[in-house]
Amino acid sequence: MPGSLGQPMRNFRRERLTAFAPNAPPAWLETVRMAVQALKLWQGWCGGRPAPNRADIDATAMPALLPNVFLLDVLDDDFRFRLIGEAVNVRYGHRLKGRTLRQLLTGEALEQTLHEHFLCARDLRGVLVRHGLDAATPGDVKVYTRLLLPLEAAGG
Repeated sequence: MPGSLGQPMRNFRRERLTAFAPNAPPAWLETVRMAVQALKLWQGWCGGRPAPNRADIDATAMPALLPNVFLLDVLDDDFRFRLIGEAVNVRYGHRLKGRTLRQLLTGEALEQTLHEHFLCARDLRGVLVRHGLDAATPGDVKVYTRLLLPLEAAGG
């Protein structure tokens, strides 16, 4: 595997990624309406802790966000999709639940995505990924903004 796990590859596009302390998001985050809504809910569920537990998440508080939400289980060297909003499944054209990032991605896309997710999970950081036309490759022209927020696992 090129690069060590959780580390960006040589040609990693840092301009795609903003990592931040979730209690101190960058000011420009205010321009991403759904990210602001999700972050405010997440901050409320924290209850003074670095991150909320999965049990703290109240799906009834975010009906408009649910189609765009996904939850991942952290594995030793990968992430498995546990819950997937329908808009995410439609966007990617297949069912993601139960599948891992390594089953879905390869090469640079896999390495960059693993780096983003490990930064969130390992360091309990908010991670905002902006994938615009300037960052797209010929095989991946999807344009999106993705906000990753950590959850604490019971027992650590």
